[in-house]
Amino acid sequence: ARSDMDATAPPAADENDLDAPGLPDRLLRKAETAVLGRTSRILCVVERCTDEHNYSAVLRTAEALGVQHVWLVDPVVREADGGLGGGDTPEDLPGDDGAKRATKGRGRGRKRGAHGSDWREAHKLFARRAQEFTSIREFPDAASCVAALKADGRTIWATDLSQHAVPLTEPALRAATGVSPDESVVPTKLAIVFGTESVGCTETIFNACDLRVYLPLRGFADSLNLSVAAALVMNELFHLCPEAVGATAPEERTELREKWFTQLCAARALTGSEEKRRAKIEHTLAARRRLKGRSEDETTIDARQKRDVPLDTSKVGMAPDGVGDAKKKADAESTESLARELEELLEKRAS
Repeated sequence: ARSDMDATAPPAADENDLDAPGLPDRLLRKAETAVLGRTSRILCVVERCTDEHNYSAVLRTAEALGVQHVWLVDPVVREADGGLGGGDTPEDLPGDDGAKRATKGRGRGRKRGAHGSDWREAHKLFARRAQEFTSIREFPDAASCVAALKADGRTIWATDLSQHAVPLTEPALRAATGVSPDESVVPTKLAIVFGTESVGCTETIFNACDLRVYLPLRGFADSLNLSVAAALVMNELFHLCPEAVGATAPEERTELREKWFTQLCAARALTGSEEKRRAKIEHTLAARRRLKGRSEDETTIDARQKRDVPLDTSKVGMAPDGVGDAKKKADAESTESLARELEELLEKRAS
């Protein structure tokens, strides 16, 4: 019986195996491996993504491949009737040359009334911590993003399915860019831009980009889901430029170590369920703060006010039998209870 148990037991940890379960500081060694594999040579830009699942998937893929920097251009607010929202102008939308861009997913997965960081924060819990280990920068529009990319000295490649695009292959890229045979076809500071699910990149991006590229496909489908396309394109860039792996400045690596090691050591003070509970409470409290802020900023207006008829303010916002007051009190008590629980978890985490 003893020999049977020994045969099924896990092998003893080899002293030379630095990643064996149970060894001290295994998580920190894993973090160091991730630091050494991080790249700043390739920067991912997601322009106006309107599907939270695509957003999460792109973040997770970028983190898994070692792409440290992801820049996000906020999606515009669109009305329920499908009209253009603020910041979306006809001249900024793709023209006739964009007719062959990916059109899958039009109108699907859109959060009505959601905008920018609000819905991204709501979906953060499902991104499997990728956002905690990726440097995110947000922009209200494509123009400000382009300006920042230029200031950072980035070469901009925009993904596109029009006839203006170049296939993402070494011969085609070398012919299009004119780089010498002893140089990599991937620029030393590249920004690869992925457009919205419905119409692709905006004309602002196309007018500013140095090259339009596409991933060659061999089937009947001529387009892919945004997150799938982003994953394949980023992975292909590493195939074209293996030296991009770990291409990060020493000072940036030091910053990542300081942030990640501190963060990971703090997180280990809580169990997995406690950490999930902490994240959920923080998300709930943040959502309630946003809701409260909007409620306080709104002014109650009814039809009589629109006709310039004086409004009996004593009747505005009144609920029968004090139901409104009771609900407010219950919400306040619930919020206070969650805040206390969060404080206890944070104290335990910091201990």
